[in-house]
Amino acid sequence: MLWLLLTCVLLASSAYGVLLLLGPFVKTVGGSEATYGALSAAAAVPTAAALALLLRFPRAVPPHLLLAGSCLVYAGAAALMAGVHSRDGVLVVAAIVLGTAWAVTYTAAPMIASELATDRNRATLIGYATGTIQAGFGIGPVLGNALRDAGMSYQQVFAVGAALALAAAVLVIPLTIELRRLPGGPTAGAQRDAADDKPLPQPVREPEHPGRAAGTGWRGALRSPSVVPLAMVLLSACVFTTMNSFQTTFADSRQLDFDIFYVTYTVAVIAVRLGLARMLPDSASDRVVAVTTVGMTAAAVAFVFVGTSPVLYCLASLLLGCTYGLGLPAFQARAVNLAGPEERVRMLPMAGLLFEVAILVFPLVAGAVVHADGYRGLFVLLIAITGVVMALGQIRGRPRLDAQPAGDGASADGAEAAAVSGAGSPND
Repeated sequence: MLWLLLTCVLLASSAYGVLLLLGPFVKTVGGSEATYGALSAAAAVPTAAALALLLRFPRAVPPHLLLAGSCLVYAGAAALMAGVHSRDGVLVVAAIVLGTAWAVTYTAAPMIASELATDRNRATLIGYATGTIQAGFGIGPVLGNALRDAGMSYQQVFAVGAALALAAAVLVIPLTIELRRLPGGPTAGAQRDAADDKPLPQPVREPEHPGRAAGTGWRGALRSPSVVPLAMVLLSACVFTTMNSFQTTFADSRQLDFDIFYVTYTVAVIAVRLGLARMLPDSASDRVVAVTTVGMTAAAVAFVFVGTSPVLYCLASLLLGCTYGLGLPAFQARAVNLAGPEERVRMLPMAGLLFEVAILVFPLVAGAVVHADGYRGLFVLLIAITGVVMALGQIRGRPRLDAQPAGDGASADGAEAAAVSGAGSPND
């Protein structure tokens, strides 16, 4: 079942990677980086609405059916993009559907991995899923570039992306069959967790007005030490989406091969998440966070001096992949660890919502900066953002006194597991 899931995720994320060639395609029809940024941002509102519904009703649709449906929708939008030859309404509609469908796909995959897991190996299986997504991010643009070099048009390349997404949706059929063979069906993992985990002891409070209790967790989260790592997640998403989305046009402007970035960056992220992170006693410690945030800033600076050198381009990509790949999961873990018991289950969903909206909205800002000041201006902006992340990374957060009730550490661990099980991990 795990191999079926990972293969499905690899196909879907590779389709996403292929569609990153939308950036250079837009320039062939008279657009610019600003146009591409606007197309990406157009999906922000429906994406936020879709993820808000998913977080509000996480079990309304089984995760494997959610994955299949989102892959089918993505395939349809990619096929629609294959028929676009100019800047028109169809291009905008296709871009909106692509962004929304991918956000749901990205969220559903870790949810399925969580269903297959126990509390002991949940983080490992979710790491496999998100690591495979990163592999697809690297394979897709390289595949698309190779197809372009082979003489295919952008429309034909987008059709290949549609075929990959369709194959991912079809692969959910045998995955569903295998899931149904589990004792308890596709939600067996969740049922085991519900049976094993004890609820956190909650103080008895009388709400002053209806709905107060439901809103306490969100307001409490913004008042808790978790607001610092949540801000780091949001800012890191801005860096990620800029580097990932505009790399094709940046490389062209420097006469470089963007395959260098995608391959190097992807290998580095997978290596640190599945290798180095396992060797560290605590991959979310104060020291790890402080070092990785300094490294992210150094990587942003390095891109300014890449010039036309493939070697420097490779080294800058390697540094970014290592530091971002290790840093983002650490920021997310700290958001959970620093939260109080009432807010803990909301941290990963909140981080996921911040991340997905940022990766869609920020290209609008990045595209405008490139259009006005070129890529040097863009990297000045990214250096400023990573500088803020670095400053926040030096803050030694301490959990609230009620985050780990005395004598009930197991219950707190159960709450964290429930958060992961309910919403998946937004690691990218």
